[in-house]
Amino acid sequence: MPCVSRNPGREDEMRDRLSALAREIACGLSELEPDSSKELLGGFVSELFLSLAEQSRQEERRRKQARGIAAAKARGVRFGRPAPPLPEGFGELHRAWREGEMTLQQAADACGLAKSSFYTAAVRREQAENPAV
Repeated sequence: MPCVSRNPGREDEMRDRLSALAREIACGLSELEPDSSKELLGGFVSELFLSLAEQSRQEERRRKQARGIAAAKARGVRFGRPAPPLPEGFGELHRAWREGEMTLQQAADACGLAKSSFYTAAVRREQAENPAV
């Protein structure tokens, strides 16, 4: 159960909850044998510190991962699956579609692509040819 909220306004609420929890635990422990209550309390404190350490470790890992991803993107690394190669004749079909000689569906069918795949490839090609657009 990750906790990533850093809301200072919630500190008072959390302090009150922890105080109430401490009173509840103390009340329950007072009903047990002293040795048993010390053992339970020690286990609880250990579990609390282990949970905090794990949370801190995960947060540090996320920060390092984010820095690594940002550095890789700055170097031009592309993430994800590479785009499949375009079929032969794509350029001519793309031109025919843009000039209104055929519909998007006809051009996609002629390429053996789904309509959305053809359109995505066409837009990428246009952006590569005209980066300012």
